[in-house]
Amino acid sequence: MTLLKTTLRAGAFGLAFCAATASNAQSKVEQAGDVLQVALPLAAAVCAYRKQDFKRYAVRFVGQGLFVEGSKAALGHAKINKRPDGAYGRTTPTYKGFPSGHTAAAFYGASYLSHNCLQTKGQKALAYGLAAFVGGSRIQANKHTAAQVVAGALVGYYFDNLTVQFDRGTVNFGLRYKF
Repeated sequence: MTLLKTTLRAGAFGLAFCAATASNAQSKVEQAGDVLQVALPLAAAVCAYRKQDFKRYAVRFVGQGLFVEGSKAALGHAKINKRPDGAYGRTTPTYKGFPSGHTAAAFYGASYLSHNCLQTKGQKALAYGLAAFVGGSRIQANKHTAAQVVAGALVGYYFDNLTVQFDRGTVNFGLRYKF
């Protein structure tokens, strides 16, 4: 069994565990989305490591995370940044919703898997379908609006499509388009 298959099976086990143990406070759909937003980029990281591309993968993944959190901070109390449930944790304000970080991470992982690891159209569609499920789970849980989820999906997808070149102590970035 390959490491990628092992990672995907671990994610499936995590989903099954969440479904079996979900509390009333957090829906099974929301818990499944929480697991998948980690499982997809983790499976992609395993694939990147096996392809000796982990450094580029990690730089882009960290970059998308910084972009998401920077956007949320920069937007402050803008209407688009407000979460629909009116809450963010227990002690922070009702903002920091744009873009959806869960969705960005899931789409980053799905995009990397689709472009570099998965061979069939069905496998690629499944990866993107699972990422879309993450976004839907955030809307269903009333944590994000549709606009926040779409923005997160675009951030994740486009950060995977950044090119990163390491050359004598410098890092060069570009953008590639793969469909």
